[in-house]
Amino acid sequence: MIYWYRNLYMDETVKKHPERCKRRVMRRRPWKRNYYALMLASNEKNLFEIIGTRQLFFRRFACLDMYVIGLAANYKNALKLLQGIVEKAYRDGRESSGEDRVVFLRDYFDKRDFAGGDGK
Repeated sequence: MIYWYRNLYMDETVKKHPERCKRRVMRRRPWKRNYYALMLASNEKNLFEIIGTRQLFFRRFACLDMYVIGLAANYKNALKLLQGIVEKAYRDGRESSGEDRVVFLRDYFDKRDFAGGDGK
């Protein structure tokens, strides 16, 4: 099942029609349009994954819980979004502690901040 972050990070293309883009991803129709989803990594040794939505067509992904934090129209924009997320997490970590400390990005996103498959 796909869980969407409530404050979904989007590039300019996706911001124009966010609901339409989410619907296309949810329907798993790779021939319509390929987007790039930034997700929490399923492997605990990694932080994030960037997956082209054309891969969601495979049966393997129907069984997985995917926590999407961002959606971009192309890979280059997905990398820019990811860079912004990491920088924001680092700034928030420094402001809250008042000192230089390691920000654990896996803990930055709480799974309670994700909505179910319909985005509600």
